[in-house]
Amino acid sequence: MISVVIPAFNEGKNIGRVLSVLETIDLIDEIIVVNDGSTDDTKEQALKYNVKLINLEKNQGKGKALKAGIDNSKGDIIVMLDADLIGLTEKHFVNLVSPVLKNEADMTIGIFSGGRKSTDFAQKIAPFLSGQRAIKRQFLENIEEMEISRFGVEIALNRHAEKNKLRVVNVPLENMSHVMKEEKLGLIRGFYARLKMYFDILKMWI
Repeated sequence: MISVVIPAFNEGKNIGRVLSVLETIDLIDEIIVVNDGSTDDTKEQALKYNVKLINLEKNQGKGKALKAGIDNSKGDIIVMLDADLIGLTEKHFVNLVSPVLKNEADMTIGIFSGGRKSTDFAQKIAPFLSGQRAIKRQFLENIEEMEISRFGVEIALNRHAEKNKLRVVNVPLENMSHVMKEEKLGLIRGFYARLKMYFDILKMWI
């Protein structure tokens, strides 16, 4: 059984683009959207689709949102996706999950390729920060620091994989990207939001 978990904070403009693709994919058994204290219409947009909605009253951060989704999921394979993806297709999803389904990997990490230069460049520099992943549920037990990691949740997942010697496969996601913070919030607010994200990541790294 495959569960998809999507943490979403103020993604009302973007999440429908992702959910409209996911709900047509037969491989998926359940889609869980965690509305992480959004102040826009993320909740209303998500409910237009066949999803299970978890509504967090206050913004808890990506780590806690993912944990809430995982705790309320049923799948033995968990796929984590961002709510602001651009260009997602069924082929991308199948490519991301197939190595885990075939027991060729314990976790996959999706790497943007051939999408937009800005997002491609960021993932070439730090592919381990990708939020697009598939992982066997059994390896999600007792991940240290996941709930407090906020935007550093990918670092927590990577540490867990390394510590437990998981088989990790990087999967190219061609012609795919996501909406950058500067596009969502404007140049100045987006820049500061990006700095905060990097600070969360740096804290987890240290």
